[in-house]
Amino acid sequence: MIISPEIAFWNDAIQQPTERRHGPAPDHLVEALRSEHAGIRAAAVAPDVAADIAPEIAPAFDADLGTALRDLPPAVLARLHTSWLGAWLVEGLGREALTDLVVTADGEFLGTATLLDAGMLAGVTANSWASARAGAASAVAVRVEEDAADTRVNALRLLLLHEAGKALAAGRRFIPDWWTDDAQGDYSFLPLSWQVDGDGVVVPANDAVRRAGHDAAAAYAALESTAHLTPHGARSPLDDFAEAFALYAHIVLSGRPWSARVTGGDTVHAYAPRWDEPRLAGKLALLKRFVPDVVHEADPLVAAAALPFAPLVGTAPLMRRAFDKQDMAPVAQALLARAEADQLDANAYLDFAITLQLTGDRDVAMDVQAEGVRIRPRYTLPARRGEMLRLLVIMGLGDLMANTPIEFLLEDSDVTLEMLYVTAEAPWPEVVPEHDVMMVCMGENDANQPLLARLSEWIAGWPRPVVNAPERIAVLSRDGVCNALAGIDGVEMPQTVRLARERVAALAAAPEILRSLLPDGVFPLIVRPLGSHAGHDLDKIDTPADLAAYLERVPAGQFYLSRFVDYRGANGLFGKYRVVLVDGRPFLAHFASSEHWMVHYLNAGMGESEAKRALEAEAMARFDDGFALRHREALAEIDRRIGLPYVGMDCAETPDGRLLVFEVDNAMIVHAMDDEATYPYKKPAMRKIFTAFRQMLENARSQR
Repeated sequence: MIISPEIAFWNDAIQQPTERRHGPAPDHLVEALRSEHAGIRAAAVAPDVAADIAPEIAPAFDADLGTALRDLPPAVLARLHTSWLGAWLVEGLGREALTDLVVTADGEFLGTATLLDAGMLAGVTANSWASARAGAASAVAVRVEEDAADTRVNALRLLLLHEAGKALAAGRRFIPDWWTDDAQGDYSFLPLSWQVDGDGVVVPANDAVRRAGHDAAAAYAALESTAHLTPHGARSPLDDFAEAFALYAHIVLSGRPWSARVTGGDTVHAYAPRWDEPRLAGKLALLKRFVPDVVHEADPLVAAAALPFAPLVGTAPLMRRAFDKQDMAPVAQALLARAEADQLDANAYLDFAITLQLTGDRDVAMDVQAEGVRIRPRYTLPARRGEMLRLLVIMGLGDLMANTPIEFLLEDSDVTLEMLYVTAEAPWPEVVPEHDVMMVCMGENDANQPLLARLSEWIAGWPRPVVNAPERIAVLSRDGVCNALAGIDGVEMPQTVRLARERVAALAAAPEILRSLLPDGVFPLIVRPLGSHAGHDLDKIDTPADLAAYLERVPAGQFYLSRFVDYRGANGLFGKYRVVLVDGRPFLAHFASSEHWMVHYLNAGMGESEAKRALEAEAMARFDDGFALRHREALAEIDRRIGLPYVGMDCAETPDGRLLVFEVDNAMIVHAMDDEATYPYKKPAMRKIFTAFRQMLENARSQR
């Protein structure tokens, strides 16, 4: 254990990409190393050291070390990223390498660091190093690289893989931690080739390799009856894990050779560990989960999902895969494996929650999302085209319709998203990510109402421009919107009331009380539970008896009621527009036609009907000088009363030409996922929305 007072140095190191964490050891690390490891007479590597290596070795060796690090498998670099503090060069270490914990004087764990003795490793090549490490160099020749690749860089690469195995074993319950004698509890790797005897001592489950002693030929022959990969791995659980990890990364992930030629007496024995052997199946399965083979994964999204501590995949790519009816199971399995392998991999939790929603497991998805946000409330999606603006978005927990679909609006843009989730239970941050503009993306619902009120206070006097004020979003309940838009000329929005289940039951039993509950109410009625979206449990109720039957099958405690408006067009179809207002200007996101009064784009048969798509294409082509012009004054007044720079609206036109408003919401899904061959007219229309949205953010930034 290395006790270091230089916390700032290590904090800076851990912020660097994994492959950049290397260099000559600073003096404070050398001093700490000397004081904590008796017998080590380490010295910093410098051009003027009085050593038996040339002065130019230090920079050349460090350059090779950097090359070796960059060549490690991506999954290994990703796994090391969160806790490995780097590889640092010294001399006089007394061994080729040492990996140890780094802690503060108070015992706070900072990470693990690897020390390399530049003098001892100065002249190594890959095959010579591997052969010497086999123990009986005269009897064992190990080949880990072809002749052209038998270099010092590749020797350092393989050494780093072994040290990485030691670093990653720390504190993960694979094996007992090397800094303690306690072997109590459950371990995942240990039982594969070790056991704990009655005295609490860890011993090999099969000691055939140990019984071979210094007889190299016998030791290699004995491997076939054990789960060890090499005699070196049979020395201790730590060596076993490091050896298995290194050879898995070297052979399976990197596709490189590893074979030993063992001379014993007059015989020569060839040995090469084969990962498809049954004796190694348990280790292979564990290592595949811990460090997945993303390089050889043919599916880019599965590879992105599988990489440990990978950047957030995000809603848009995952939803596009589901939208295109591609198999979500491999992505879900990769994300689940990541989350199980490391419970601090918050990105895996958040992406897994999205995948679960897309595969229909909403309740579990909400639990996984909440756990991810508990681990870390802040997430980043970098700009795809070079960052020109940084947008901080405030999000709430919930399904895919709980927040503004910000990723779709800015997909492939020059905007970096800093997403901050706030909840009622967790403390809100005192310091937020640097940003140019903030946007409140949290949607309106009963659970979010107190959060929206708190947000209003929290962002009062905010030093950056704010888009979509939370107090304005709070008005967007179905009854709130109805009240906000009451009395606008040319607008039809039936009055909506919120009723407890008991009141709805009373109405079913005594329909004469309808006008006392809903002043403009007449049957048929539209009824839906509070918080429902996408038509879930939404129904048209023609009679009181129908209302009673509805209550029998829908167990909700509260409902919205409004009167039904027949908006069927002259063509006999019901047509629903999804309009978004961006800085007050209306844009058409989609127009769906259906034979049924409850119109949803996904179930309206748009993909199957060329005639319906022709209607949508015409609506989009003529929107600005048609729909938007006909309802210009009404849309302007709606924009004024709602007061949100970005908001969506589902609406229609009544037979007499009024604008029929169903819903106004800042969290409506707006996307460009539709197949261009089937919907060639949609991409240009959506591009207009995305361009206007990006300009809205620029306009907001200019107000600072």
